[in-house]
Amino acid sequence: MGAPLDSSGSGRGESRAPAALRRAGLAERLGGRDLGDVTPPITDSTRDPQSGVIGFAELRERSLALADVVAGTLGRGERPLVLGGDCCVLLGVFVGLRQAGRDAGLWFVDGHADFYDGHTSSSGEAADMELAMLTGCGPEGIVDLGGAPPLVEPERVMILGHRRPEDDEDVAQELGYVPAAIERLDAGKIEQRGPGEVGRDVEARLAASGSAWLHLDLDALDGGALPALTYPQPGGLSWNGLIELVRPLADSAALVGVSVADFQPDRDPDGVHVAQVVDGLVQALG
Repeated sequence: MGAPLDSSGSGRGESRAPAALRRAGLAERLGGRDLGDVTPPITDSTRDPQSGVIGFAELRERSLALADVVAGTLGRGERPLVLGGDCCVLLGVFVGLRQAGRDAGLWFVDGHADFYDGHTSSSGEAADMELAMLTGCGPEGIVDLGGAPPLVEPERVMILGHRRPEDDEDVAQELGYVPAAIERLDAGKIEQRGPGEVGRDVEARLAASGSAWLHLDLDALDGGALPALTYPQPGGLSWNGLIELVRPLADSAALVGVSVADFQPDRDPDGVHVAQVVDGLVQALG
């Protein structure tokens, strides 16, 4: 299902990612049933003065619409694959999980921790903040979309693939907001230990506590491996590293669904990178 949500509200390329991945044959190659886009984009680029979040009302509406489809898919015994958009799709995903009665942890594969709030984020984009919101840190009207927060307990979240705090002052600042209960492992350590070994380890430990959702923000990749991103940056995973990390998670009996975010088709005029993304996702998830 497509969730073409760009939390800047400006119509950036992420909102066109589901259509680009669809045209490149992702659903067919994974043997999936394509539900099309299940929510419209966010079009309000105004930053709400109270919450500090761009497009606050639309973010709520779009998240609830996505939640209904995620819950319905799970209710049919199917496994959702949500194509973003940016990482704010996780809000609708976890509301949908709660509606379906599924208490899930989160493998959060991302180049950033996404743990700012409406005041510490320089952009006001929900994609800066969604992990904080999911774990109960955020404004009323968002953190309680699915009922009493948090939508996921911090100790059931693993951040995998963020950049090293010693390499970037902004990275260090953001990681400083992440509570100690959330386990995290940067891209350099994953590559050093061996992505496959890390994947098997984190799969076993989170699966031991129940179901889990897998979120893939493609900016966990090094910008040299995939430049067609909103915020490409060095120091990320290689393609082989990402695939090896994700395979044990995708194979897990605990897996309830997958979301993919942050592909930028506007930065891929020749279609080279979308083909690369589809190949990589098929290898990792197929």
